[in-house]
Amino acid sequence: MKLVGFTLVLALCGCSDRDRAHPSATEVAADRTPRVLDPPAQNVRALPPHAIRRDGVGPYRLGLTLEQLGIQVPSGGRTAQIDIAGVVHLSVLHAEDDAIQIGGEPLGRASFVAVVADKIARTESGIHVGSTREELIRALGAPDVTPGRARDPRIVVPSNLRELRAVLDGDRVVGLVVTASDPPAKGDGCARPSGDDYKLNATTYKFGACLTGTPAIVTVDGDELVARSAESEKVIVDKTRIEKLPLATVVFVAPVRAPDGKDEIVAVSRFDDGQALTWWLVAYRVEAGKLARIASEQIYQLTATNARWIGSTLRDLDLLLEVTNRGDTFEVGGLLTHRTSEKLRDLLVLSPVQVQRRRAKSATPEPEHDAQDAGIAAPTGSDDNHAAQ
Repeated sequence: MKLVGFTLVLALCGCSDRDRAHPSATEVAADRTPRVLDPPAQNVRALPPHAIRRDGVGPYRLGLTLEQLGIQVPSGGRTAQIDIAGVVHLSVLHAEDDAIQIGGEPLGRASFVAVVADKIARTESGIHVGSTREELIRALGAPDVTPGRARDPRIVVPSNLRELRAVLDGDRVVGLVVTASDPPAKGDGCARPSGDDYKLNATTYKFGACLTGTPAIVTVDGDELVARSAESEKVIVDKTRIEKLPLATVVFVAPVRAPDGKDEIVAVSRFDDGQALTWWLVAYRVEAGKLARIASEQIYQLTATNARWIGSTLRDLDLLLEVTNRGDTFEVGGLLTHRTSEKLRDLLVLSPVQVQRRRAKSATPEPEHDAQDAGIAAPTGSDDNHAAQ
């Protein structure tokens, strides 16, 4: 009995010692200053350099509305309406101090994202504004060759990233545009000889084409064209002058594959009268050893007034065009470039234009008549009728 009582006393003493060594929760709460946690940030935005991907650039993704994308831009960014009849009809959101431009139909969704400055965005392989053409091709593959489409040589679409259009000035990338791509081209049909092997100089060049269903080499010298068989060098098309507006400059000549598997020739020329820039498309098909004209039409025009609308002058604007053979029509699109102080300021996607295929005519047109029909006054003061002869 005495032993039990002694044990109870020891237990009570132990409890008292533990209580003194470990204060109660109430005492701890009274002595400790409560922590205050800040709420998480509502807008966490990505910082440059942004990743250039197939679906956009950084947080600026294709398919989202400009309103949704504006949330990604500090202070909502700057949105401008750009409307030049027959040329561009866009809402454009400017981001990253105008280094990135996101455009789409007014009240629509983003259909392209353009990058016009270095160090703001790059591909996973490191391609950015300022890269060379060689670096572009080495990183993303050779230029895509879609038989049914012809491009201004200043536009390069790499075969391993066909959603990207690289704009070149000489050998240097000055702009990058991400937009939707067409399905990959089919590999059947006549294979064109490689065109890069036949580049001669700035005004004379050669390219491969299948004008009669078999490989041929087309030589363009200024505004004159000759085609010979790639195998026998037999003349398929003798020297023919490419139709253009009087005093106009031929921008490029290229083949586009028709649905029947034969290539047709398209030529884009540009005329500058000081008050307007006019682009003209002419298309030919080989019939009985001659170029037969199947289309000839004005496609785009920019005036000095148009240029002022976007804070520019005509000398700072240019169009880089792409032509797609749709069978019954030629669809023309491409990019509008606006330069200031030797730098690219704006890079916009053009509204597409449809040019109807016409009944084939001999390649001896009177382009002045076509110019007048289109509402363009042919320049005077030249004895050269500039017809295709």
